[in-house]
Amino acid sequence: MLSIRELRDRAVIRPIKRAVEDQLLDLPGVTAVDIGAQHRAGRSTGQQVIVVSVVRKTPREQLKPGACVPADVFGIPTDVIEEQPVLQHIHCAENEPLTPRPRRAERPGVISGGSGIAPCRAVHLVPPEVAAAGPHRRIGTLGALVTGAAPMVVPMGLTTFDVGCLDDGWSVGDRMLDPEGGRVHAELARAALSGRVDAAAVALAPGSATTCVVEGIGPITGPATAYPGERVRKHGFGTAVTVGVVTSVDATLRIDHGEALGVRILREQIRVVGPEARFCGPGDAGAAVLGPGGRVVGLHVAGSCDGAVGFASPIADVLAELDVELCIEPQRIHA
Repeated sequence: MLSIRELRDRAVIRPIKRAVEDQLLDLPGVTAVDIGAQHRAGRSTGQQVIVVSVVRKTPREQLKPGACVPADVFGIPTDVIEEQPVLQHIHCAENEPLTPRPRRAERPGVISGGSGIAPCRAVHLVPPEVAAAGPHRRIGTLGALVTGAAPMVVPMGLTTFDVGCLDDGWSVGDRMLDPEGGRVHAELARAALSGRVDAAAVALAPGSATTCVVEGIGPITGPATAYPGERVRKHGFGTAVTVGVVTSVDATLRIDHGEALGVRILREQIRVVGPEARFCGPGDAGAAVLGPGGRVVGLHVAGSCDGAVGFASPIADVLAELDVELCIEPQRIHA
């Protein structure tokens, strides 16, 4: 966990970072603005600074006037790192069989957090995004089960907007399928792509068997707020169960959602770093990020290109914008 001094320093920096982040994001090549520890020669100095992510570092003398990240902002030092947040879905050619995952569901035939989900509607893609031009299916993760607020208590599953909606051609009722079994098992019910949330909820088919657990992790016990230094886990369709540490809850990201939706800004996202191996990868979009005791802190949205860093929308914001509640009964079954 961060020390009291580090938390206090972040509280001082936070309003300054919020005031200048749009100006920093407008600089060429900038992909994110955050708060974190300053690094020099690969080692942390322990000082909390404004961290600016760029696609590629360029020597100051090669940049045009006004295109350089300032050394400090209102007396707060900056640190520039190479990092590009990208959406983490999989594109599979519409007629291409999906390679089975290297694991089996804990309860075959029962829908749980960590399973795959894909819209039936395909999107036309061209290189270099895919190997060959043509219709492709987008695959992500159904992260956790939720229900609508009473009296509309209908079992639903959470995923991201980019997985559930694809582009600007989405509509409520769009059909979803299990990418491994191939059967239609849900319909798009709600979606939100805002300044703080990238999420969607899909209504599960009547009669679906469900359990309010995350595969490989355990029962969901409720929502919680993420804190820097907290150990978290997630189960994504792409990389299964991985472990990470929350390093920030202040990440503001520029994320490219493709030609139809363009670049969108997500503010105050949770940053998670894998301590040893990568934390995330393609196919993990929509995974629930869980803290201690089975409490969900976020919905995984994006990650760095190498998967070492993941980004999640705070779960409280996701639930509020979709007007849903987490399913928290340990072994609740709908039949």
